[in-house]
Amino acid sequence: MSLVSSNNKKVFLSTNTKITSIEKVDIILSPELYWVRIFDIPVKNITYARHVLPTLFEDILSDISELSYQVIKLGDNKYLCFAYINKTIYEAIKKSGISLALVDSVYFAQNECKNLEEFSFDNKSFLYTLDNILIKVPSSIALNSVDLNEHINKLELSSNKVDIKLYNNVLSTKQFYSILAIILCVCVINIYKVYDYKAEINELDKQIQIEKNLSNLPSSMLQVTSILNKYKSIANKDIQKRDFLEYLLSNKTFKLNKINLNKNIVTLNFKNSDKVRVEKFILKKYKIISSRAKALNIEVQVKL
Repeated sequence: MSLVSSNNKKVFLSTNTKITSIEKVDIILSPELYWVRIFDIPVKNITYARHVLPTLFEDILSDISELSYQVIKLGDNKYLCFAYINKTIYEAIKKSGISLALVDSVYFAQNECKNLEEFSFDNKSFLYTLDNILIKVPSSIALNSVDLNEHINKLELSSNKVDIKLYNNVLSTKQFYSILAIILCVCVINIYKVYDYKAEINELDKQIQIEKNLSNLPSSMLQVTSILNKYKSIANKDIQKRDFLEYLLSNKTFKLNKINLNKNIVTLNFKNSDKVRVEKFILKKYKIISSRAKALNIEVQVKL
């Protein structure tokens, strides 16, 4: 097991531990904050071993839904396996009073206290069993324990840091999978809608093609658009003529004798009307091209 050099202050984190520090610290986790076992697993490497750990710890723990795992290979098919709850360790660090910003690395006491067969800390006793697993024991059993506070800064830390997230998991695993299921359902519905819309668009395209065939319209949309623009222009001219006539007829004092519509030029013939009043009324909204009086009649040409 390789060692790492660190000048950080070393602290042992147990339940209810209080830590006061204004410098960077390396935290060593008490066995109270994780589970550790040695398993014989017939696989070649750590990656494969990690895959079967949930099943192995399921025989020991009633709920493994929030567990994270780490593995150290000890020999052929023999692995030192850790299980821990990220949230539990996170809460223990916060409760201790240490600022999360000051935490450099986190370690399992299992790997870091091997030079101390028995030790005590904060009125709690710990010792290594015959199979080399560090456990918490009653003080009456650990008769030869030493005070960890006197030796902790002499410990040589290993390279086996705990892979921990120093923030609170807002969502539980169950909640995460529930949200994931909802998102999946929404995606499925959206995919269905996309196909449904495509089907509707295809049906509309078929109806448009049928209407084109019935109306003898060209198949090219460019040609159809050109035809529509042409008739739109004609329709706009007719609307302009209608609006002009509606405006003209709104004045009941004029005696309109004749109307001649020629493209955008309208020729009007008034009988027994005041030329000045007629011109003034028309010029409010339209442009007069010419105006002349013939005996008792007035002829006015208006451009729409």
